[in-house]
Amino acid sequence: MRTFKINSMKRSIQICAVVFISLGLISCEHEMYDMEENEESLAMRNKGDYGPFEFPGTVFDIASAPDGSIFVGLNEGQSRSVQSIKNGKVSSIMKVNSTSDINGLAPIGAGNIFLSTAGADRALEGELYRVSRGNSRMVADLAAFEREFSPDALAGPQWKNQLCEGIDGFTPGPQNNPYKVAARSGNTAIVADAAGNTVLSATTNGNIDWLAILTPPVDETGEWIVRWDTEDETGESIPCYVQPVPTAVAIGPDGYIYVGELTGTMSDEDGTFPIGLSRVWKISPDANNVVCSQTDPSADCELLIDGLTSVIDLEISPDGLLYVVEFDKSSWFASLIPGIASGGVISSYDLSGNLVEEVASNLSFPSAIAFDKIGNLWVLENNDIGISDLKPTVRVLD
Repeated sequence: MRTFKINSMKRSIQICAVVFISLGLISCEHEMYDMEENEESLAMRNKGDYGPFEFPGTVFDIASAPDGSIFVGLNEGQSRSVQSIKNGKVSSIMKVNSTSDINGLAPIGAGNIFLSTAGADRALEGELYRVSRGNSRMVADLAAFEREFSPDALAGPQWKNQLCEGIDGFTPGPQNNPYKVAARSGNTAIVADAAGNTVLSATTNGNIDWLAILTPPVDETGEWIVRWDTEDETGESIPCYVQPVPTAVAIGPDGYIYVGELTGTMSDEDGTFPIGLSRVWKISPDANNVVCSQTDPSADCELLIDGLTSVIDLEISPDGLLYVVEFDKSSWFASLIPGIASGGVISSYDLSGNLVEEVASNLSFPSAIAFDKIGNLWVLENNDIGISDLKPTVRVLD
């Protein structure tokens, strides 16, 4: 599956059969809003202020702004915009001039956002923007980086042969989909490139490097799982592995970077659905150019949680727990075919990877979460890629 808008997630998702030239310092930038609410006024909101709010398009991410509002990345036809939910009202605060969908959102203090856009076949699209009220600019060409360097194929263990991309309607060669994004500082973003199987670090002056390469999931013998085989120009067989597909990234209070995987398609013989193969990795704050691997562990990239299914978002809660969003047991496949399933689960873990509790279950295609200023947990649901009459919905989780 490589689809997930799948047009967007697809690249994100190279999933299967399936990031700005800065003009000033963050401290010098203008507020996005004229005034901020205090915590007391937020707490006195009406119940209706917390949704549900429906959106007329495709939404892949939501994020919490410092003033207590919730940002929503809306893709409606050829229009891309950042919407704001505040005091029970939805308003458009920024149009984004991009030919591909808005994927991830990461507020940077007050009034500014990092925003990633979707990739395309042969890594022809996918960028990092910095946006603020009345202004947006592309600051890092993530697609160009993938086309030139393609780290999962050309660096580290070089585990992916680009010929293996010639399946599910894609062209052999580099592939990318900058999916979720986290703000490391006012001028540095961390991007989960789903189709690139990498975590990237990008700055507002256009510098990009790979922070980490994720390697394929392993079978019971500890070997990378093969999805299919192809051949090179000499006829030599090339194994094509199940892809890790990073779709979520969060930065903890300790500076560690947490990365979640969706996991790509299995072979027909192995059941297609990548059940229980998704993982969460914990990357050291000062690490760079590290390989996250079960077969060759690194001190800079720890396998924190395994046995998950289709992780689609991560978030650190105000009390320092790691919240993980998973699709249901039918994995991402449920978002492509109507009627087979629609559930999802949110669970919390401590930062050592121990399960604390299952926070919510039986959600409808959940694909993003965010904590607002007073600790409410917001969830984006109904991300079924337009296969039904469901509309993306954002609400506070009861």
